[in-house]
Amino acid sequence: MKDLLLFEFKKITKTLYFMMMIIALIAFVSFFFIYSYVHTARVDDYIYNNEAIKSSHQLSIDELSNTEEDRATNKEDIKFFREEMEEIDMLSESARNHDWENIIRYEIASSEETVKVLPSQSEENVYTWPTHFTNEVVMEKNKWLLEHHIKPVLPIHSFSEITVYDRVFNTAVQEEIAYEFFKKYDSSSIYFLFLLVENGLTIGGAIFFLFLFGSMITREGLGRNGPIHFLGTMPLKRWKIIWSKLITTILLTFFVLFATILWGALLGIVFDRLGDWDYPVLIYEPDFSFRFIEMGNFILLSLLLFLSVLIFCYSWLFLYSVLLKQTFMTIVLTIITVGSGYLLSGSDIAITQELAPFNPFHYFHITEVITMEYAFNAENYNFTMWNGIISLFIFSLIIILVAFLLFRRKAK
Repeated sequence: MKDLLLFEFKKITKTLYFMMMIIALIAFVSFFFIYSYVHTARVDDYIYNNEAIKSSHQLSIDELSNTEEDRATNKEDIKFFREEMEEIDMLSESARNHDWENIIRYEIASSEETVKVLPSQSEENVYTWPTHFTNEVVMEKNKWLLEHHIKPVLPIHSFSEITVYDRVFNTAVQEEIAYEFFKKYDSSSIYFLFLLVENGLTIGGAIFFLFLFGSMITREGLGRNGPIHFLGTMPLKRWKIIWSKLITTILLTFFVLFATILWGALLGIVFDRLGDWDYPVLIYEPDFSFRFIEMGNFILLSLLLFLSVLIFCYSWLFLYSVLLKQTFMTIVLTIITVGSGYLLSGSDIAITQELAPFNPFHYFHITEVITMEYAFNAENYNFTMWNGIISLFIFSLIIILVAFLLFRRKAK
């Protein structure tokens, strides 16, 4: 079996097509890193934004103090703006000194004041951004950053988060501003890998791997005239031939994912820094509650679920390879099957079914499943990562067994 795996490994990795696809993957990761690097908010950006706010406050003070009478009438408002400007100067100075803990403490204090005066999410029936839930998330996230001595990804103020409870925005402009704050970028390794996981471990990523390994069986041929007949003439059992191809595909997938993660991490280390493994990622829980997990763990869990999704896709690919014997049509039919299942799983009928958590197509929503956002939207907290992995494994095994039986029959 070892020699057979090595034979399959060399055969696929030496093709020009495989090399071109890997180069395309590396190029995508590299260009996405450049984009993240350019859009990363740094100390100078933070200070620039503070200065813009200060200028706005100064204009307000000037308008309120045109005359002696105006200054006397607007004394309290003028005092408020000046105190705000002093706080802004303090924050800018802290940023210059990279004293992030002082900035985080300030943001925590501001959030605590806001949270105290608002009723809890369970008490109110308001879903306008920013909700009480969102303010609480911002506060607890900043407490996590302070406790673990983590450099924050800017911005971290009370308007820098959008949660599933934020369903209404007062104006279109407000919504645009909210999403501008929410879409954070950072070129440190860990955070960049988090962004890469969010944007790459999707159905689009699954389709890429289907194209990468789409010809694993079809290029062999299944009849007496195909190259696979050579293996059939050797003292090898049929199950070893088909399983060697599947195992090789899975191992190569693992190596490609590992190499991609390694390349992304290397870019971050060389051009910025490693980052923080325990940066907080929001996880939704029932009854208006939530928790955080470490960003590094989130990345690993996402990769595990994505690998399970890919094995499920490969099982369809192997089945159609045996049935059709033609690479292009095999890939097209696999994509149609996977894409249709993915789209149908998002319908209200599919989500509300009793056995919906065991439908493998639901688990193509990798990040939403890990964060339990998918479970929240479906109002069913049985949509967990582990239920997804079990479902994907069982269905993959069934499809692969059917493909194997057909392979044995056609290869005689």
